[in-house]
Amino acid sequence: MNGRISDILTFTSRFFAKPRFTGSILPSSRFLGKKMASLAKIDPERITIELGPGTGSITAQLINSGLPPKNLYCVEFDPKMCEIIKRKFPEINVINASAENLGKLFAGKSCKICAIVSSLPLLSLPKNVTEKILKESQSILPQGARFIQFTYNLNRVPEAVGFTEMRPVECAKVYANLPPARVDAFEKL
Repeated sequence: MNGRISDILTFTSRFFAKPRFTGSILPSSRFLGKKMASLAKIDPERITIELGPGTGSITAQLINSGLPPKNLYCVEFDPKMCEIIKRKFPEINVINASAENLGKLFAGKSCKICAIVSSLPLLSLPKNVTEKILKESQSILPQGARFIQFTYNLNRVPEAVGFTEMRPVECAKVYANLPPARVDAFEKL
């Protein structure tokens, strides 16, 4: 079977098994990935962290934006998705862990991080899990670094995400995605 079709079927099966943790029935489009990468303001000399890379559609666009694979760290909870990412992008750093543990995972590296790009379904995760992820993300980002998040709620107020140490700086809507998505960029104060 074609690798791309196999990846889509794996992603879709993960959605039906755990919809709250997968968030979508289909992987993100390259158009959404391009927008997320552009809003992240990638610095190729620093680390970018991708949360929930799934089958790698956003990952590919981060690398296409000029980020060296060695400076990309993908944090994925699902071991099967980790296998897919490792197969497709053997030069990147894949970490099979929960984003709730970012502080431990990136201890001592926070000054080297330029952005966190998240595909996690923060609005459908349990509230305590989302709060922990946001707290951990804020704690490891240096001043001026960005957190990029997308949602399928096109009218969401950015402040509704729940950050306490970050401010919304940009947003964009991507209609060339199923379903259409809104991308918000936050910057560490």
